[in-house]
Amino acid sequence: MGIVHHTDAAREWAYDRESYIGRLDKALNEAQQRGWTIVDMRKDWKRVFPFE
Repeated sequence: MGIVHHTDAAREWAYDRESYIGRLDKALNEAQQRGWTIVDMRKDWKRVFPFE
């Protein structure tokens, strides 16, 4: 199982535990408890949207 952590406000919406857009606190906590992979958009993705 995995979860995408939206951390790149420059290329897409960014939301986290204290975000006004949406909160990711429950999902991040559960991911850690269950050993899910957390993918960080800013650190792990070179490109967010494909170029056309």
